Amino acid sequence: MSNEERPPIPSELRRRVLIEAGHRCAIPTCRHIDVDVHHIVPWEQCEKHEYDNLIALCPNCHRRADRGEIDRKALRIYKANLRFAIEKYSQFEMDILFELSKTGRRKGLPFPTYLSLLIKRLLDAGFVRIIENKTGMFVGPVKTTPDFLVITDKGREFVQSLSFGEIGY
Repeated sequence: MSNEERPPIPSELRRRVLIEAGHRCAIPTCRHIDVDVHHIVPWEQCEKHEYDNLIALCPNCHRRADRGEIDRKALRIYKANLRFAIEKYSQFEMDILFELSKTGRRKGLPFPTYLSLLIKRLLDAGFVRIIENKTGMFVGPVKTTPDFLVITDKGREFVQSLSFGEIGY
């Protein structure tokens, strides 16, 4: 069957693949928000739209995969890592972790401590920690001056393991 005759990916299947990746590129070092759904084993070889063979990639990573610069084994590992991370950590937690991984060793991001519940799993895993800002303003019992959220070495190792496709943390 030629590409012209290829049926579109069913909308429910496409949605499932996009949700799996958080509507972002599945390559952890990319995470671009403009994405395509890519066949890991090319359509021409399988002629099927199957969930396990589909991954969300930005147009740049999609072209790189088509040229073989990102091989199938790497794409399968990225897909497996998505499943692990999505099941354990929320998209918000993953976004926080990736943003913090871009900061320097002693730098952090301002973070209102009263929102700690949103990153509880990251705190419990030891991937991030909160450095208290000793000064601040309070409105009643709520501190309105942000503290600082920093990534730990363990958190950096976790992000790096996602980026390099290592499974089993």
